[in-house]
Amino acid sequence: MNLREELLREHSAQQTQRLADYACAHPTALAELLKLFWYGEERERQLAADVLGWVGQRRPRWLVPHLPGLLAAAQPATGQHPAVRRAIVRVLQFVPVPEEWQALAFDTCLMLLRAPHEPVAIRAYALTATARLAGSYPELAAEVIDAIENVLITTDSTALRSRADRELPKLRDLVREVLSG
Repeated sequence: MNLREELLREHSAQQTQRLADYACAHPTALAELLKLFWYGEERERQLAADVLGWVGQRRPRWLVPHLPGLLAAAQPATGQHPAVRRAIVRVLQFVPVPEEWQALAFDTCLMLLRAPHEPVAIRAYALTATARLAGSYPELAAEVIDAIENVLITTDSTALRSRADRELPKLRDLVREVLSG
């Protein structure tokens, strides 16, 4: 299958799922997908990002070797389509982040969570990813709680409120562990 041609042929949820299924069944397709994600034309990068988000959810360990490049691509850049950042924070909800990349992953997700100009989906995925990353470092839980509470003050987004309702109890438990330990 020519992934590039298939990406550009049709943009639909069905096509995205079909391409994600293909990439998950054929590990060599991941290299082609990442090449389009990093070096393709803007539309190719955007469409590849959608597929990459699903691949990362289904095969998170496959993306571990690519974390440095993914984290670099997650930094807001002029002219970058939000789909790129959305896909990366989406996969950071699932990818086991090696210790040497945890600080950058945490800081990137926290920055995106706090950024009021970012689309809600990016901020919602960043909220979950940040909370998950803080699980390894309970002393960071209070910082994440503070960021989430500040976000909730300034938004009426149901998606962010729902994510916060799910993650805040876990984070508060982490804070209690730190205080009692």
